[in-house]
Amino acid sequence: MLDVARRAAERLFQKCVEEEVDFLILSGNVLNANLAPPRLFLFLIEQFERLKKAGIAVYWAGGELDSPEDMPNAFPMPNNVLRFPSNTIQEFYYHRKEGQDSLPIAKLVGMSRNHQNRRIRSSEFPAEPNEIFSVGIANGGVDPESLSQRYTDYWAMGGSNRRYIFQGNPRRKGPDGQPLPMEHLDTSRDKKRDKRDLLPQPYVVHYPGATLARTPADTGNYGATLVEVTLDELGRPIEEPVLSYFSTSPIRWVNDRVVLEASDDAGKLADELRQRLKNYREAQKGDDLCINWLIDIPPCHLAHHLRRSGLASDLLSELRALYGQEEPMTWSASLSVLVPDELPKAYYEQQTILGDFLRSVKHFQSDSEELIHLGGYIPKNWEYEEVVKRLLLAEKVKDEIVDAEDEGPKERWVQSPAQAESQQRILSEAAMIGLELFASGS
Repeated sequence: MLDVARRAAERLFQKCVEEEVDFLILSGNVLNANLAPPRLFLFLIEQFERLKKAGIAVYWAGGELDSPEDMPNAFPMPNNVLRFPSNTIQEFYYHRKEGQDSLPIAKLVGMSRNHQNRRIRSSEFPAEPNEIFSVGIANGGVDPESLSQRYTDYWAMGGSNRRYIFQGNPRRKGPDGQPLPMEHLDTSRDKKRDKRDLLPQPYVVHYPGATLARTPADTGNYGATLVEVTLDELGRPIEEPVLSYFSTSPIRWVNDRVVLEASDDAGKLADELRQRLKNYREAQKGDDLCINWLIDIPPCHLAHHLRRSGLASDLLSELRALYGQEEPMTWSASLSVLVPDELPKAYYEQQTILGDFLRSVKHFQSDSEELIHLGGYIPKNWEYEEVVKRLLLAEKVKDEIVDAEDEGPKERWVQSPAQAESQQRILSEAAMIGLELFASGS
């Protein structure tokens, strides 16, 4: 498990060699340049040298963690690795040997990201038509439609763990419904043509996502993208690039929801988990598998023991003993009871301490804009504002409108959508805890 990042990278480089690609694009956050041990830098250099022997170039636009200025000078990269600078657009041309000739077949324009810039400013990239296939490379967030007038065929983007594809200016279709051939401006004869008269060129914006599933939240597939482009004799694409996903992560995370009735017992739950684990094992093809078991069950005796006693821990120990020590590993990572958004109506109607508590929780759940007043529990002179933000799930802001009777703008706490979502989740959890404590007489 400690070596999964290196194993994922090896799969990526191996795929490059097997497919005999022209070049590899790394769009940032390949490693943490400030924390990575020397052996990781040596490993990367070894893999780059491997690509060099295969005639494969590497174009690297750094992200927040691997900006060029953060890379140590003690580990110089091979000359097949070309790095884009931070805050400055740079152009490279990739040449392919055709007999005795070396022909440019792709223009790569890119920029590494510094520690401050989280958004990509499309206006910084050139807006001139290209005579050959063009690739834009950057790391950060971007509005895909803002790139439509950059006249770049393919955007290789980094900065997102999730895979994303946007196809802009799709080709026009003929009477048969099939896309018409791509049209390109003949820049050699019409260099002074007004840009407003140019045909909108099809383009692709692609975030390939992370190559490794690092946390239980990283469910689904993680890998890289093989891009295939067919060019005409002038070096212009005949069709849109063909994108093929391939997996590189040696580990896969799965959230498996198990639905039970209130009348079910621990024996039925254990039998169901063992059977599902067996099914996973039979379908496993070589990668390690980590499973988060999510138990969906109404408030009942079994739910209480799963949450409060050692039943969940005992079940996990049993499941881990089945296939958790074999290769590939089938590991039960966690077992938790799902918290319902709202409890049955009868609980809220009780004229009891439990009923009063649940009605109070529901009040804040139904009014998402009302903050829970925890200010009375925070010392007046507390300097740790970050801790206060976490307690209140809010951010302090100043009003733009200033009251004439006041000396300055008022400060108030407001919630972001993410903080409001966290508050709803915590309130649901609080309702369950209250139910278990009050109903059990604890």
